[in-house]
Amino acid sequence: MIEYRSRAGNTIWYASRAELERLPGYRGNDRKARACCPIHNGDNATALTINWDTGWAGCFACGDAFSIRIGEPPQTGAGPGKSIPRAQRAPAAPGRTHGPKTTTDTPETNPAALARLEALSHAWAAAYAGSPAAEYVRARGIPDDIARRLGWGYVSDNEYLRAHPLFIPYTDPAGQLTGGAGRALDSTTHPKYRCLRNRDGFQKTLVNGAAIAQARAARKPLVIVEGPFDAAACLAGGVPYVVALNGATARPAWFAGIPRVFLGFDADDAGRAAVARFRRTVPVHAASFDADALEGCKDLGAFWQTHGQLPAALITAASSQPDISQSDPEPAQPEPSAPASTFPFGKADDLPAGLREEAEALGVELAADPEEARRFMQELLAREHTLAAEDRRAAWHAIRCAVTAWPEPDPFEQLT
Repeated sequence: MIEYRSRAGNTIWYASRAELERLPGYRGNDRKARACCPIHNGDNATALTINWDTGWAGCFACGDAFSIRIGEPPQTGAGPGKSIPRAQRAPAAPGRTHGPKTTTDTPETNPAALARLEALSHAWAAAYAGSPAAEYVRARGIPDDIARRLGWGYVSDNEYLRAHPLFIPYTDPAGQLTGGAGRALDSTTHPKYRCLRNRDGFQKTLVNGAAIAQARAARKPLVIVEGPFDAAACLAGGVPYVVALNGATARPAWFAGIPRVFLGFDADDAGRAAVARFRRTVPVHAASFDADALEGCKDLGAFWQTHGQLPAALITAASSQPDISQSDPEPAQPEPSAPASTFPFGKADDLPAGLREEAEALGVELAADPEEARRFMQELLAREHTLAAEDRRAAWHAIRCAVTAWPEPDPFEQLT
């Protein structure tokens, strides 16, 4: 991919079709496709939408921070409004490789890359005190000892993280380093975070991941938040058992043995949707904020910075006893799988208008590509028990839209 800066200051990445088709999680047809976003190194295989007809791609997680144009950039050379050739782009991140992607699976971590990152992260942590990164973090209400506890560092010697010098390590539930990200020190750099990439041997896991094992051992509730500054605020406020997802998909296996969690997600539509997704996919008792608990603040980090304390609901939940009470929300339970030959999930008319329209659009796409429809149905048959009821009805309706448009033999029946 080649980065291009327009005269208006917008960032555009140019990529060939072959490069996009090699992205993790790629699936699509001749008109549209989905994949993991290569810019913020996400692991959500539906985040990046690729439209082959228009020649553009965009990520819903990154918003309008960038666009991907399919094809070659309009010019070569360096400077405003001109492309930046690969030879002049920033050097690779620690342990970065340039081999082509040959699988859509998330790569395994690279021990050599992680060993090098371990050494670098110690050096960056040692450089943190008195750095611009420390000044920025303190301005957000986080004391130096909390940043040291989380292993945060200051990067001044790596071009890949040049514009994102606050280094935040990612760790798994055992506390093992798996990767990390740099954070910009201003509000104008987009995206705000730059992750070390999966394809280079790193994985996006958690901020303060070891707190999971600690909460399990102490039989205490675990607080789960969205971003690293939310986690730092919790630690500063005396809540030790907290992890931040930081854009990673919550894996049910991470939370095995945890009797109860509190979801301290952002107080916006996206945060409420994340709470709903967590409750229906992760089998653990989960409570969350009331609508007005953050008093108009966007997230926990902003609440801490504004008030110098944590919301009372969070303190109460984090200090509660581990026994499950009758008033706790029920944990998500996997819905029983339907027989492979039927999808009795309700009628399409039962769906909300937005989901119905999306399902119908998906059905039209599937009808245009029999092979893609077969792959879609095979995937659904393998995992449909994990979908929420509305999503299952939407998927069922999309399948029926697709298969009924074809003459015999019905490709859906061929899968049963």
